Amino acid sequence: MIDRKNKIKFLPENYKISGLAIKTFKAGIKKKTKEDLSLVVFNELANISFVLTKSKTFAANIKWLKSIRKHGKVKVLFVNSENANAFTGKIGYENVKKIVLAAANKFNCKKEEVIISSTGVIGEQLPIDKIINIFNQFEEKKSFSSQNWSSFAQSIMTTDTFPKIYWKNSVFNKKKIKILGVAKGSGMIAPNMATMLAFIFTDAKIPHSLLNKIIKEIVDKSFNNITVDSDMSTSDMFCLIATNKVNCGRLKDINASNIERLKTDLEEVAIELAKMIVVDGEGAKKLIEINVSGAYKDMDAKLIAMSIANSPLVKTAIAGEDANWGRIIMAIGKTKAKIKQEEISLKIGRYSIVKDGEVIKNYNERNISHYLKGSKINLFINLGKGKYNSRVWTCDLTKKYIEINSEYRS
Repeated sequence: MIDRKNKIKFLPENYKISGLAIKTFKAGIKKKTKEDLSLVVFNELANISFVLTKSKTFAANIKWLKSIRKHGKVKVLFVNSENANAFTGKIGYENVKKIVLAAANKFNCKKEEVIISSTGVIGEQLPIDKIINIFNQFEEKKSFSSQNWSSFAQSIMTTDTFPKIYWKNSVFNKKKIKILGVAKGSGMIAPNMATMLAFIFTDAKIPHSLLNKIIKEIVDKSFNNITVDSDMSTSDMFCLIATNKVNCGRLKDINASNIERLKTDLEEVAIELAKMIVVDGEGAKKLIEINVSGAYKDMDAKLIAMSIANSPLVKTAIAGEDANWGRIIMAIGKTKAKIKQEEISLKIGRYSIVKDGEVIKNYNERNISHYLKGSKINLFINLGKGKYNSRVWTCDLTKKYIEINSEYRS
């Protein structure tokens, strides 16, 4: 059984990202007892880059974000849970514009400097009067002076069972910087460009052009490599935000190795958040890591890894601790990837089952069944002599997943 309490990296009480403040609210979007709305306000304009869902039924806030993508600056980040504001038509988009206007007026910024993020039930209108009333309840200077990351992480949760936070101290161009990420997600997790909701903040001075350059690489190694149920959300987004409080020098004076180190550290935060989302998969008991190597094309490695990760038969077998490795072979074969059957090798954990297309004689299924009783499962598939590989994460599929999703709106 996954121990979710140990998935949160301990965040020191005084750990702060300079240049921003956070306030959470009980707006009563769905439940009166839960904080369901958060505002992150930046002292000065921060640089931002983001990637968004590729769903064709994207939410109203995604439409807004697409329209301001090139601006690259943010003053206010607005996030609500319990309501995705998706498939809500003209009224839904008008509500987004009302929130943007209220935030811009309250914090004296341009409308394109307001980032809107929503998550929750699809097809229901936001209680816009309750939300606008939030902006009328506080005075900017008195209300925004702290950083409660735990409250922020909890306020954006829906079916999540724990808040997802990961932080890292780093060095960029000889300057000490801080990186902190927050995410939510538990179901409807199969992003094709972004993730459920994820935000990574740093106090480093990073120009918008560099954020744009590295964000796709970061997301491709993290949030684009996870799946819980193969369903893509209408509201997926991932934001990379730099408050510019630590001057790391001019971009033209920063060498490639420093940029690579920054990207690697940002990737670490993103990967750890992505794994937390999988660990928190609805009803999940096991984290499954799938490693595919030896593919002849990069896309082939990813296709096969995701085919295994999305297979209900593979996921239920692992949930039941059944060493039915034939289901993995099935998931490999059903893709359009180029493979040679006689070159396939398969290991579950450290136990080899197939070598060069042949089942290993006298392999011990009992050992594999015992291994599957653990909470972290590793699958290794080698396709032969190719040079491409892929690593993705998923979780098992249990009866609890059905229970959670059949009662989602109750």
